[in-house]
This record gives sequence, structure tokens and C-alpha cells, in this order.
Amino acid sequence: MKFARELAEPWGLLLAATSAGVAWAVQLPVVASVGVGVAVLAAWAGVAAATREKEPERREARVLDVAPGSAEESWLRRAEGAAAGFSSLSESLDAGPLADRVADMEPVVRETLTTLRRLAGRASATGKALARVDLDAVTRERRRLEQSLASAREEVRGDLEQALTAVQAQADVHARLSGARDKLLAQLQSGALGLDSLVARVAELTAATTDVAVDTGAVRELSDQLEGIRQGVLETEQATRKSLG
Repeated sequence: MKFARELAEPWGLLLAATSAGVAWAVQLPVVASVGVGVAVLAAWAGVAAATREKEPERREARVLDVAPGSAEESWLRRAEGAAAGFSSLSESLDAGPLADRVADMEPVVRETLTTLRRLAGRASATGKALARVDLDAVTRERRRLEQSLASAREEVRGDLEQALTAVQAQADVHARLSGARDKLLAQLQSGALGLDSLVARVAELTAATTDVAVDTGAVRELSDQLEGIRQGVLETEQATRKSLG
């Protein structure tokens, strides 16, 4: 079951499709090129399944590098600044009911920031994978194969159909990766701006509230806002992990 799941993951499909394309480019027969891709996919799935079975905790905790100068790095830095601002505000409050409530929110802010770091790393990794697929070249190759199929003799149709399937796999992987990256960047933006907004609301509340008259409704609203941010980034992480493996 684990091996079968690995076979269906986009990273393995991308590697296999690329290998098959290289084999085709060096003028190996179509059947041999497809065979190369299948062999690479099977080997990748076997290694990935064994690695994930032996090191599930290590894989789960891994934080991927964030590409310098990327959009995801920019939003992550914004989120980090907001989290630091929240911590600074919390530390500046005099002891009392409001300070206690804001302090209770700090662990959730830190957890949210940690998740955003993982999302930023995944966004960078997805961007690197996207760069490996030349969508224009894939589109041209697909059109060429479709034209060849339209007038192909029966004895070569099977080979051409297999080649077209390999090319289409690359296009499908590109579409999934592109959609996942768009989702990751949108959530990074939403999470960073959400934390910024939270800091502004806490600052406003501290300026307008005394320890003897804590606006419990406003504090509850802040807690709900933070929980919404936390849930949003967690759901995005789970969804992209499921789609990309």
C-alpha cells in the first residue's frame, strides 16, 4: 500500500517523466524510453517508501530551506516580524488579567509561525520542482505527438500513445505543482497579514483597556482571530502535503 502511494506522488512522476524525456531526446526507441521512466519511478517509490517507514518522525519535523529573495521569504519575514511584535507587546504589559490573556496567546502565535516556516520551505521546494519542467516544450511535444497519432499506422500507434502519456504526465505534474505553490503563497500572505492585524489589535486594546476593566469580548475576538489564522495555515499544510507527498 505504501509503495503504491509513492508511485502516485508528483515528485516521483516528475522524475520518471523527465527521465523518459531524456531517453527520448537521445533517440532511444519509444518503448525503451517509457521503460526507463517506469524503472526510475519504481526505484524512486521503493526508496521513498523504505525511508518514510524507517524515519517518519524525522521526515515530519524537517523544515525545507526557503529560497533567498523569493516571495515566500518576504512573507515569512513579515510573519516573523509580527510574531516578534506580539511577544514584545506581551512582555510590556503590566501584570494583570489582560497580560495573562495575551500571554496565553503567545504559544499559539509561535506555533503558527513554525507552520508558516514549513509552508515557506515547501513553497520554495515546489518552485524548484516547477523550474525543472519546461511547460512550453512539453506543450509542443504533446501537440507533435497528437499530430503524429492522427496519421500514424496501426503498428506504431501503441508506442506513440505511450509517449503521449509520458508527456501528459509532465504537464499534469506541472499543473499540480503550480496550483500547490499558488495556494502556499496565498496562505503565507494571509497568515503574515493576519498576524500583523493581530498585533495592531492587541496594541489598540492595551491602549484602551485598564486591568480593572478588561474587555473580555474584545479579548475573545482576538483569540478567535488567532485560532482562525492557526487553523488556516495548518489546513493548507495538510492539503499540500496530501497533494504533493
